[in-house]
Amino acid sequence: MKAKTIVALFVVFAVAAWSPGAWAQGPIKLGVQAPQTGALAKHGQEQVKGIRLAVDEFQKKHNVQVDLKVYDDESDAQKAAASIEKLAGVDKVHAVVGGYGSHLVGPASEAAERYDTPYFTTGAVDRKLSAKKLKNFFRLNHMPGYAAAQSGAIKEALGAKKVGILYNSLSATAEIAQEVKDQLTAKGVEVPVFEKFEKGTTNFKPLLLKVKDAGCDALLVEGYFPDYVGTIKDAKILNLPVKAYVGAWGIGTPEFVRELGPMSEYVYGTSIWEMGTAPKEAKEEEAAMVAAYKEKFKEEPSYIAMLGYLSGKYMLEAILKGGKASGSYSPEKTREALRSLDVMSPMGRIAFDEKGDPKYFTAALFQTQKGAQVVIFPTDRKMGEVVYPAVPWGAK
Repeated sequence: MKAKTIVALFVVFAVAAWSPGAWAQGPIKLGVQAPQTGALAKHGQEQVKGIRLAVDEFQKKHNVQVDLKVYDDESDAQKAAASIEKLAGVDKVHAVVGGYGSHLVGPASEAAERYDTPYFTTGAVDRKLSAKKLKNFFRLNHMPGYAAAQSGAIKEALGAKKVGILYNSLSATAEIAQEVKDQLTAKGVEVPVFEKFEKGTTNFKPLLLKVKDAGCDALLVEGYFPDYVGTIKDAKILNLPVKAYVGAWGIGTPEFVRELGPMSEYVYGTSIWEMGTAPKEAKEEEAAMVAAYKEKFKEEPSYIAMLGYLSGKYMLEAILKGGKASGSYSPEKTREALRSLDVMSPMGRIAFDEKGDPKYFTAALFQTQKGAQVVIFPTDRKMGEVVYPAVPWGAK
């Protein structure tokens, strides 16, 4: 009887070990592809911090281990694709989050599609990415929401009559520059200067002199971290006589403020979230994330960190939900879980359409005031009043 009991117990344990619920204690393999070095490193580093926080909280909440693998794509398109080849083909991750810059996310998302691996990005807004209709592609933000924040604020909050636009020739920045130009023109705002520059440009003075000669009220730079630093420093040298400096994404991060110091003052940038702007339904989640982030990294989170946090959180929850439904982690079930997502988050309502684009994304425009990012547009999300005219180099 004793031997039979032991055998019976062994069978019970064996069945339990292979039952649909037992897999949940196995590790989820989550891959991250993001620039940690190179031109976009500042953005990618913030992104990864948010993802790491999401992993910590997920493991505590669900008691499920996450095997996190972070690959640096070095801000290079070929290496971005190679990172996915390693993550999906060698490491066999269940999904990938991260990616910053449409020119990096494009080849990376295509590689993920070849491996049938769900890919969730927070830093790519080029319309062409979702036009491909990749079944594994998802993102939290997209072009229309960013462009509307810039054109709307320039017209309504600043009242500018003439705007000079300088833009990086990379796909996302070129696209948003054209989108904003079209929107401004439709609103009756002149755009007498519309000039592109190549990645790696360090001397912006010739382009800035065109802005000066055209008598522009505002300078709009559609670029990345090095582009903002370069144009602001050259504008100071020229004492460029504009009333406002507006940028796209990446402005207002801790690194941006640390790099430029007082020269970051009065600069405008787009954001999907700043502390205190969460909808009332997500105020508690916002406060918890901010507190946990400060404790872990000893600094306040930027909106890029929030994007990373939310992408990591929702991807992990989707993998887990899909696994519970099927008894194993599978790309199909993870995609189904993401497509069924409809939640109110600190950045607003999140749900995806059939192309993986966010259905409800809207951006805001903030101005750096005394080191803080103060949302000034749209009206229903504003946190303070705009200081205008004002630029960091003191010109009027």
